Amino acid sequence: MIPLEEARAHVLGRCPAPVADDVTLADALGLVLAAPVASPEDVPPFANTAMDGFAVRAADTVGAPVELVVVGTVAAGVDPVAAGVSVAAGTAARIMTGAPMPPGADAVVMVERTERVGDDRVRVDVEVSPGNHVRHPGEDLAAGDEAFGAGTVLGPGHLGVLASIGVERVPAWRRLRVGVASTGDELREGAEPLARGQIRDANRPSLLGLLAEMGVEPVDLGRVPDDEAPIERALVDGVASCDALLTSGGVSMGDFDYVKVVLDRIGDMRWMQVAIKPAKPLAFGLVDGVP
Repeated sequence: MIPLEEARAHVLGRCPAPVADDVTLADALGLVLAAPVASPEDVPPFANTAMDGFAVRAADTVGAPVELVVVGTVAAGVDPVAAGVSVAAGTAARIMTGAPMPPGADAVVMVERTERVGDDRVRVDVEVSPGNHVRHPGEDLAAGDEAFGAGTVLGPGHLGVLASIGVERVPAWRRLRVGVASTGDELREGAEPLARGQIRDANRPSLLGLLAEMGVEPVDLGRVPDDEAPIERALVDGVASCDALLTSGGVSMGDFDYVKVVLDRIGDMRWMQVAIKPAKPLAFGLVDGVP
């Protein structure tokens, strides 16, 4: 009998190293970065407003309330230079969240602290400092900064950040394909009536679910009868298409535990009695280099 920690160390110490791959963002959810990812550009890429309001020269708000002439509107996605909008002394431009700051403006007054006066003027009710509600280039990330380090597990938020900096592919450890097979003549699936001595296969759905929850690609290898030939065929076919295999049943000391017999013949195995309940019998090994 050996402790669980020893069995775990034996298994992990003989598993092949993971393989890094260049993965598209669409396929990267749940994967682990194999190398750091740096931002290729500043975030934000240009000075823009964090608020809906009016772009102003901070010096023009001294002694507020003050009235300024509205010279135009800058919406998100509009280049104020191309649109001919600039802010000179005594003027302001209506601006929407995320829009680039127009030339001449160095601050934004949120719309709630202003009031329109007629068609072309606005009253500013608060004095502001330069940079008020302005997001500067590179404020979140400067070009060359590390966005995420190696070992980061990529979640939805990470993918959003990577998309925002124009990263389309990332270096990540390839998602593993793990096959799962159940063995036993007594096993049945679904709601079909059970004959005396039969039970339903619960282990395989549980193992497949655990693998999916871990971010692994589970491969259902089905239910295999207690017969050496189909067991060997299932194992050989499985290692040809998967990175690892899990089998349930057939590894204890019974007369019909043929998985043990087959693996002893085709694999490099260690048979363990682990100090856990349930599932004391545990086998681990390699078949053609596949765990």
